[in-house]
Amino acid sequence: MRLEDALLYLILEKEPSGGAGAFCEAAIAGGVDVIHLGRGMVGAAAAVREVCCRNDALFIVSDDPAVAVANKADGTHISDASEPVGQYRAIMGDQGLVGVSTHSRNDALLALEMGVDYLLHWEGAACGAAFATLPGAAGNALFAAGLAGLDDARAVVDSGIYRLCIDAAALEGDDVTARAAAYSRILGRSIKKMKE
Repeated sequence: MRLEDALLYLILEKEPSGGAGAFCEAAIAGGVDVIHLGRGMVGAAAAVREVCCRNDALFIVSDDPAVAVANKADGTHISDASEPVGQYRAIMGDQGLVGVSTHSRNDALLALEMGVDYLLHWEGAACGAAFATLPGAAGNALFAAGLAGLDDARAVVDSGIYRLCIDAAALEGDDVTARAAAYSRILGRSIKKMKE
């Protein structure tokens, strides 16, 4: 998976029932392209990395480039837009992805200026309007984050944004794959039902 092809990004902050590996496997089957492990989930890195490698999904570790490198992650994510992107980039090397969470237009502009590979922009359904005012952002992967559910996702996509970031809580329930597929369908994807 290349970042340019990734449309659906999932953040996993705590251990889901049934285990992180099985949860991520089901989410990827529903169309998730990127799995992002939060700080408290580093213990699950090996299992999640294996699932991502097997299913051609990107694997991101939050806020610690050294941990990302040690776990052979595809990249690291900076939760605080004021952190020095250059230090993260130096540790990750040329091939590693560096992403940043942003909460305002100024944060986003600064991150883009610093050369990050992607943004998670936390303005929920207002992301469409926010992205429209980011000059030079067309070549960057911009994911709308902070979505309250499927209705927010539809509003963002209707505004012209075609990359979404969801929290694992959005997929919790009996059928993780079906819940992920609902977001994938909003993005115009057709997802085959996971084998029983």
